[in-house]
Amino acid sequence: MSQSSGGSEQLPPSVQKQIEISAYIFAGSTAVFVWDILNNLRGDYSLLFKHRLNVTTLAYFASRIASFVYVLGLTIFASYPLQDCETAYNVFNSFYPIGVSGTAFLFFFRARAIFDGERVPTILFGCLWLAVLASSITSATAGGAIGLGDPTVCVIAPRHVEAIFGLVGFVIMVDDTIVFFAISYRLISNFQAEQQTPGEQVKALFSGANLPAFPKSLFMDGQMYYMIAVVANISATVMAYVRVVSPVYRGFLVIPNVTLTSIMACRVYRNTKLGVVHGGAGLTLPTLNTLGPSGNTIPLSHSSTQHAGIIGELHTGANDSDPTEHEECRTDIQLHLASRGKDLELFVAAK
Repeated sequence: MSQSSGGSEQLPPSVQKQIEISAYIFAGSTAVFVWDILNNLRGDYSLLFKHRLNVTTLAYFASRIASFVYVLGLTIFASYPLQDCETAYNVFNSFYPIGVSGTAFLFFFRARAIFDGERVPTILFGCLWLAVLASSITSATAGGAIGLGDPTVCVIAPRHVEAIFGLVGFVIMVDDTIVFFAISYRLISNFQAEQQTPGEQVKALFSGANLPAFPKSLFMDGQMYYMIAVVANISATVMAYVRVVSPVYRGFLVIPNVTLTSIMACRVYRNTKLGVVHGGAGLTLPTLNTLGPSGNTIPLSHSSTQHAGIIGELHTGANDSDPTEHEECRTDIQLHLASRGKDLELFVAAK
């Protein structure tokens, strides 16, 4: 939300109306975020206390907590008459790079896993994540809030909308779009049916059509949510550069965008970590107990036509006392299923 002039006089009714509409949109985004947090408290509790913490789990909670604080803070910023708009904006905006870089790291983690840790894709996705981190930090230190009217309404100066939301949004849009299409291509190329026409391949890239049951479940549970995030990023970035739109409206999609991308990325990661894969067949990931020192692997052969048949619990005689082993192996089995081809060779790493 933005406006170009300051002062203590009454704002024109049209500008007041635009600010009110933007504030309602921010409040709606906050309400959606609160609902998502409350609806997934059990899963978040399980991730925090029943699974081993690692850097990706920390990124998950960074995305969730920092994004929520940012969304809530900007809602207060847009709807409550604050005395010092610049200070309030800088405080709330300091959570922005933490939230968006945490979300982007979840995209990076999934892409790296789908590509089975291959060096070139990992470097590419890593550079994209660093670009998101650097650009978001720049936006957080740029400032640019002003107070308008009496009582004071805090807004973001229009000169900062394109420089901050436009630039950062463009970097995030590029990152999310490349990750989305790279993962889609990997899944489709590994599991696509023979003799597909170009039109069928394009359709499969967006819908997962003609995929076997299990990879299609992975596709539907991940890529469809990522596509929502990509569309939200594109919409917010384009809006920041549309000059015919009122300055108040150019940045108003940023809050819904941060909300959607964080919710979508965290949902995909949470489902992966907890071993939940949604699909028409109600597929779930198996719990794996492994035996042996860290680094041992157990090769299992599996045909692409039997992906749905892995449901159940596989025991190799491991000690059941450490639930973190099961969680790590459950994650491994999904990621390797996504990264392997038709005559699937499944490696379950004992962590």
